[in-house]
Amino acid sequence: MRLIYRFLSTLCVLIAVSSVAAAQNSEGPFYDVEPGDTLFSIANQFGLTVQAIQDTNAITDPSILAIGQRLLLPGYDGIVGLVGTRPLLLGESIRTLPVQLANERNILVQLNRIINPAALYLGQPLIHLEPDELGTAPTGEFVIAGLKDTMIGLALRAGTSPFELKLINGWPTKRLLLAGDFVYLPGGKILENLPTPFRHISIVPERPEQGQTVVLRVMGESEGTVTGRFGEDELNFFETENQHVALFGIDAMVTPGVYPLVMSVSTADGDSAALEIRIPVSDAGYQMQSIVLPPGKAQLLLDEEARTSEDVAIKSAATGFSSYGHWDGKFQSPITSDYITTHFGLRRSYNGGPFQTLHGGVDFGAPEGTPIHAPAAGEIVLAEELRIRGNATLIDHGYGVYTAYWHQSELSVSVGQKVQSGEVIGHVGDSGLSTGPHLHWEVWVNGVRVDPLEWLGAKIP
Repeated sequence: MRLIYRFLSTLCVLIAVSSVAAAQNSEGPFYDVEPGDTLFSIANQFGLTVQAIQDTNAITDPSILAIGQRLLLPGYDGIVGLVGTRPLLLGESIRTLPVQLANERNILVQLNRIINPAALYLGQPLIHLEPDELGTAPTGEFVIAGLKDTMIGLALRAGTSPFELKLINGWPTKRLLLAGDFVYLPGGKILENLPTPFRHISIVPERPEQGQTVVLRVMGESEGTVTGRFGEDELNFFETENQHVALFGIDAMVTPGVYPLVMSVSTADGDSAALEIRIPVSDAGYQMQSIVLPPGKAQLLLDEEARTSEDVAIKSAATGFSSYGHWDGKFQSPITSDYITTHFGLRRSYNGGPFQTLHGGVDFGAPEGTPIHAPAAGEIVLAEELRIRGNATLIDHGYGVYTAYWHQSELSVSVGQKVQSGEVIGHVGDSGLSTGPHLHWEVWVNGVRVDPLEWLGAKIP
């Protein structure tokens, strides 16, 4: 009986070993386990199930993985080789990746299960076949065809023929070159991600959250102008240090998802080129807040006409743009108090109503009469008493950046007045729709309210 048991045990081990060997020798894409990997993370990364990976690789205990362990990935028929992953970089797209990664386009589409190639987004995990050997970096350049470009001219520039250039770019032989076409030109220089005439693009942060400020920097190949759009919002650029810079805010109420950032460069000779980069916007996790107002204050909420007209006036005053900045350096806190009663972005409910409104600033709790200071140099563009916001002041700091101060005890500045960083512009009060003495402070960027705390101590741009 003991001999039979030993025989069966040995047979089971041999079957398990042979199953693993068969899996390792089967054709298909393989993945080498890296530090921190789990079967769950690997399955999620490749759009598989843990059970499918276990079955394919004869893994009995999913909690045991070894760094460097090679796993066969099911569900990728016809693909053979070792796969790796990395994030999608600035300027990369399904048009550039076959050259940059030395992978066929259809292989990349299959590995990443791409349905809409135009929907790839910055930082997206990208699956690709690793080269069999360490080769040289890809060379050449990507260009966006201008009005004066021709197929013959681009072919001569690349040292090849028009026929070969079309073949390299996967075009039919009868295809005509159009202005705005994205073209790969083989050549000797190191291949850059961005197409000519774009030389450099910086997006900070690359994966913003609701309510954040984004700094976009663009450099073109020659003198010209830059325009842009994020989602439905037009961008305003200013020039500094040989770069075109745009500041824009991510609306705190926007639905998390992927949004297009489109940039256009117009060169001095009349050509123009456009580039689209899709940016992921994540959920900031804002909380909810219920507020109970006394009858006198609550009446302000019922005056829809007053609320609408006041919102329009504020929006109008905070959406201008000047191509220069009044300030230099960092923004400072507008008040000495560091006691924050309400943070930015809260979804608010008044007197048991629905959570439909947004707290568009930061509330600093402080005694009435506490001085309020300008956080940076600027010009007063609004100073008046409003029904809901009380005694209100708005400062234009330039570059499309504004700061706002609501519920003051009195107005201490006037429209057109220039103020310096640290200068007293008002005092804490309880005017308008307020539940007690405090300073409600807002920061507007390109017509969008953003989290003011992000600006404290930060050098932007």
